[in-house]
Amino acid sequence: MACFYLNSVYAQNLWQAQHHSKRYVVLLKKTNTELDTIFLSIPEQGYESVPLLVKVKNDSLVAENNRYGFKLKAKAFDGNMVPSIVKNNSNTPFYLNFKPVDSIEPLYFPQHPIPPLPYFVKHVKFNGKETGLTYGGTLTLPKGKKKYPLAVLVSGTGKQDRDYKYSGHQFFTVLADWLARNGIASLRVDDRGEGETTGDFSLATSLDFANDLHEACTYLNQQSNIDTSFLGVIGHSEGGMIASIETSRNKDVKFMVSLSGIAVSGFKNLELQNKAILQSFDISDSLVVKYMELYKTMFRTVYNFKEGDSLELNLTHAVNAFKKQQDSTVLKALQLLDGRDLTLIYRYGKEAKTNWYKYMIHYNPKVFLSKINIPVLALNGDADINVIANENLNGFKTYLPTTTDLTLKSYPKLNHMYQHCDACTTAEIPEIDEVFAPEVLEDISKWINRKFKNQ
Repeated sequence: MACFYLNSVYAQNLWQAQHHSKRYVVLLKKTNTELDTIFLSIPEQGYESVPLLVKVKNDSLVAENNRYGFKLKAKAFDGNMVPSIVKNNSNTPFYLNFKPVDSIEPLYFPQHPIPPLPYFVKHVKFNGKETGLTYGGTLTLPKGKKKYPLAVLVSGTGKQDRDYKYSGHQFFTVLADWLARNGIASLRVDDRGEGETTGDFSLATSLDFANDLHEACTYLNQQSNIDTSFLGVIGHSEGGMIASIETSRNKDVKFMVSLSGIAVSGFKNLELQNKAILQSFDISDSLVVKYMELYKTMFRTVYNFKEGDSLELNLTHAVNAFKKQQDSTVLKALQLLDGRDLTLIYRYGKEAKTNWYKYMIHYNPKVFLSKINIPVLALNGDADINVIANENLNGFKTYLPTTTDLTLKSYPKLNHMYQHCDACTTAEIPEIDEVFAPEVLEDISKWINRKFKNQ
């Protein structure tokens, strides 16, 4: 193999490129043998400083590691790296544009805002009088306006930071940026136990998160320099459910935007969600039916569980009763043989015993939606497999009072995170560079400004 002293060609030692939601970082450094060597890191996949063997031909180089299946082809041009071809295991090769960096930079997508920004951004911290927690968040305020709509943004399931990141996409940063550019202020807050917010996320329920939302609304109302005359909430997924809880009891909330918010019972949502996810896999309809029979059996066991009993024992009895009604072919297809059923029971039972899950499966949207009489905008993507559009949008129509100012809209080929999708599976989400569909952003801002003008 030819030896190639890379530092004689490349003045820069650290290079970074991005392919969808993965960063590729190339480090050029000298080894103990005084030969320059390429090391590849892919932070999102847990690869760090994987050595690549270098071969050089004319002005091109090929660097590869057969053990990990990495192969990089690059050219030297005026001391810079130019677009490189990367092959990662058996994946189709793709192009990367490496740029010199001083240190590894965060994931970036075209919709992420870049300073200077045409609005005010303020980092805030406040204490919750009822929860006793400290909250950290980011406030964005339009410039040149004394009166404006103001929204608190509420993230979905899982412990999220204020920017509501998923696969590097900053969902709430993009939303807040769009709102501010259209004259709408917003506050986004770290979840319990995340960032600058205290508390134990693992013990909390959706009702606790609604209490956190209430503290954010209270904080805003106490600020003399912030216009809270048209205060509203915008919630995504479980955040839409949380928004419904708070809106039903807080008269200071003047509008609500539900982005794929849950408006069916928690039990029904589990059924719809799991069926849609199963259907997104390459399995037969008959097997989907069998999976759902099994899942519903387990859901009902958890729903009817009484404290003091053993949930694991109840689930074991339920699953064993289900197994007795199936032949070996079905049991094998459902992966319930060779002790795998015990693994399923253990994993599901562990999740089902959490405070969050117990509250979620018993959630009744009618209790909260029936008390809401302010303007409501409820949106969904019709390719959403986490919160199914038709049933949940119909839930708003069913449970909101008939006098409620309600606007419903479903968007074609948008997934749960409001990205235009092809396969529209969960696995596809990190492979899409779009953060937030522009037409949805536009509809949200236009609707809020219209309600603000007409208040």
